[in-house]
Amino acid sequence: MALLENLLTLHRVDSQVRALRSRVDSSKIYFNAQEKQLLLLEKQRVELETQLKQLKAVLHSLELDQTTAQERVEKLRAELNTSSNDKQYKAILNEMKVLENQKDEIVKRAVEEMQRVEDTEKRIELHAATILERAKVREIAKVKLDECMTDVGERLAELEAERARAADLIPDRERVIFDKVAEETEGEAMADITIVDLRHREFACGSCNIEVPFEAYARLASTAQVVIQCKACTRILFLSEANRPQEKTEKPEKPVKIKK
Repeated sequence: MALLENLLTLHRVDSQVRALRSRVDSSKIYFNAQEKQLLLLEKQRVELETQLKQLKAVLHSLELDQTTAQERVEKLRAELNTSSNDKQYKAILNEMKVLENQKDEIVKRAVEEMQRVEDTEKRIELHAATILERAKVREIAKVKLDECMTDVGERLAELEAERARAADLIPDRERVIFDKVAEETEGEAMADITIVDLRHREFACGSCNIEVPFEAYARLASTAQVVIQCKACTRILFLSEANRPQEKTEKPEKPVKIKK
């Protein structure tokens, strides 16, 4: 087979391989996105639970401080009843006043911390529900990925083997060109030359519609053993059967009638 025919065969198989790989890749990307989101949510859950533990520890410390201050106030009240002089009495009263102010401040802070604990517990509860919903989405994505791998896997393996066989028929230099262009154009490595105006020798790339020189058209019309690329989009140009110049067929001579 001619070089361009082999390249077209490779192009057709390569396009099918890329289409199936795209299906698998899309499923993998979606699944990985759900997996990543779920991991992020789990990390946030751990952070919230750590924050809750710290808040509860602070609240517990305030409760201990409140208890300690209350016990000290009760002790001072007892000492107040047994004070022996005015100086001692005033000193006990001043300390009790300071402790009462401290208690008020502790109670105020404790109320604030309790509110923060309640808010954090609600956030954790809502977060747990979000994780549960995201886990369901992740499982659906996993099922779809498995189904895609099952549906596509066998056919993809067949096409990849077929592509390898087709690629083996292409010389190294031309195969490198094809692979490079296929990667750059997402599998659209080949482009048919479009005849714009044959009489005025106007031709264009069937992909990007940029003008193709007449010399390129003439060369491809004469041989299928050469690789010519579009100067604009770099795709490998070829001539479809419909766009090939038609050979003129000689009309049979009319028989000459002999007069009798």
